[in-house]
Amino acid sequence: MKRTLQCLAASCCAAVAWSASAQPVIYTDLGPRLAPEELVIPIRLQSGDDRQWFRIEIAAATTDAGFLDIWTYPADLGGHFIRLPRVGLYDDFGNLVGVSDNLTEFQYAMLSFGLQDPRPAATMPPFLDEEPVSPGWPSKGQRGVLPAGTYWFVVTRGGAVSFNPNWFVGSAENPARMDRNTELHIRIQPPDIPYCDGDFNWDGNTDQDDVMYLANVLAGGDNPTGRWADYNRDGNEDQDDLLALVHTIAGGGCP
Repeated sequence: MKRTLQCLAASCCAAVAWSASAQPVIYTDLGPRLAPEELVIPIRLQSGDDRQWFRIEIAAATTDAGFLDIWTYPADLGGHFIRLPRVGLYDDFGNLVGVSDNLTEFQYAMLSFGLQDPRPAATMPPFLDEEPVSPGWPSKGQRGVLPAGTYWFVVTRGGAVSFNPNWFVGSAENPARMDRNTELHIRIQPPDIPYCDGDFNWDGNTDQDDVMYLANVLAGGDNPTGRWADYNRDGNEDQDDLLALVHTIAGGGCP
């Protein structure tokens, strides 16, 4: 499920609060997120060196089950989208867990933890008519495992940013910079709920073409998306995975 969170008042929007020795004072509390969902959060920095904090509680993300994917998407193509977004993730003790990679011409920020079965990448729209659409990187747990717990993440902009322990985020960016807008996407999959996306060929549909794709992979053919062929997660790549996918496409749910 995809949800969009709109800031209704200043109290729900993270601002510039940060500290070298304590948790952020001003932040958006996303609360426990223990069901599969995708959050879409508008980011509106107040200045070029501003930052927004979020707090979230999640289940574990392991290499075999569960994941947390975080990325930004250029929300304002009129010229004020953040061209170098940065996302830092901290645990509840202020330890820095990870800093985002920056990708494509738009250099969207991405962090991915947990399950290594690839998820579809965000595709960046062209900024100018003559520029091509830019594919991003698939999320596949590049940052490793993530224990269950409470985490804090911060969104800011620019290359002159330092992420340090104890929730300290320093910025030497020009406050007058106008590229301050983006969307923050958070995709959550708890480990106790099967991830069974049937769109194997990543064309946006779950249909007979995905069955043909998986059948070709099981027969030794190419696998451009990199999806795990062990769809039913029984440790084998065989006909049972194909039957499980057909069952899912027919409305039978996850294997």
